Amino acid sequence: MSTAQTKTSLHQLAPKAFHWISGVFFANFFTLLLITISVSQWIVPVWFVSIFLPAYSPPSAALALAVSLILFCLNLFLLRFSRRLSALPIVLRLPLRIYFASAFISAFCFVFLVLCGVLWALLSFLVAICGFFFPFAELHLSVQPVLTLGFQLFAGVSLILITSLFIYGYFGGQRQLRISERELSLAHWPATSPHITIVQISDLHIGTNLTTQELETYVQKVNELQPDLILLTGDILDANPVHIPDFFPYLNALHARHGVFACLGNHDRYAGAHAVAAGLADYTHITLLRDQVVHLAIAGTTLHLIGLDDRGKDWARGLDADATLTRLRADVPRHEPTILLSHRPDIFPAAASLGIDLTLSGHTHGGQFALPFQSHQFNLARFITRFPRGQYTLGNCFLYVNRGLGVTGQRIRLFTPREIALLTCRA
Repeated sequence: MSTAQTKTSLHQLAPKAFHWISGVFFANFFTLLLITISVSQWIVPVWFVSIFLPAYSPPSAALALAVSLILFCLNLFLLRFSRRLSALPIVLRLPLRIYFASAFISAFCFVFLVLCGVLWALLSFLVAICGFFFPFAELHLSVQPVLTLGFQLFAGVSLILITSLFIYGYFGGQRQLRISERELSLAHWPATSPHITIVQISDLHIGTNLTTQELETYVQKVNELQPDLILLTGDILDANPVHIPDFFPYLNALHARHGVFACLGNHDRYAGAHAVAAGLADYTHITLLRDQVVHLAIAGTTLHLIGLDDRGKDWARGLDADATLTRLRADVPRHEPTILLSHRPDIFPAAASLGIDLTLSGHTHGGQFALPFQSHQFNLARFITRFPRGQYTLGNCFLYVNRGLGVTGQRIRLFTPREIALLTCRA
């Protein structure tokens, strides 16, 4: 085989290998996360004690493994126990929330410790190399203790800061709500028609992490904006359909001049797509679009809404293309304005290639965790999609990825406020 053929084969093999590795990772993500949490619940406290109490002798590796295994079994039991009971009494719910929060924080601290350890090992190796090749061979003997102490202090202070930030996220960050206003010039919106206002909400995750009082407040804030359209982009329910009778009647209060429309998300499928659809039909006037198109006469023009059922590569990543979208788009005149409701944003390039003016998505929660600076770029959703939050443009087509009103997993948001998007669409 020639060199050129070998390079071509490697170029073809690399994407396949990456897709296989990422597929395995996301397929086993929650098991890996639970293992990491269980290990970190033991490692992080032991590391802290060993740093601040130098005389303390760390336990053996066998004991660490045994304790981590016990914690893994305990965490698995508590997760299943809490999911089976939809409404735990406060005497059980509060201690469980505190326990899960501490375990969750320890996982991030553990990852940071590992990164610090890698950096420390690399610098230690460089110092040793310098001491070996340069005349002062004793260099590394004097520098190494200072380097180790410096990294220990840096890691200790950083872990305290990380813990403090997460505590803020649980108490303050998750209470923040922002109304994001955008003006979008749609290529197919007639110049003779007045603008319309659309309120997009997403990812309510109705369940144990949302109260009826909070939902009522969000509905009231949406109605105060007096929109022409209200569009919900999936994950209305979190996981358990038992919450439908208590929460869905509040959604019936949503009001817009030209109606309220929704599509389903991956969590709606987990809870049962038919149960969510039946709940919306029984308790609300919301029109659910399941691989459907609706044609609305608005402001002297016809606006076409396409709603896709949720489909993805796995729980995290969406599809890059969808034959159903192509089929639905074929039934819509190319010269008339079209909006796509797709829970996952990954479909946007395909939608833009079909000339769909605006794609509205959610799913990412804006990362739910982000750094305080450049949060649009540096957030956890970057690991699952190119479109983590906010507005994107391809040609004359737009995508807006809503940060959502709810949370999943933990009741926490860090530099990622809950969001109601107010979109003004004009020619």
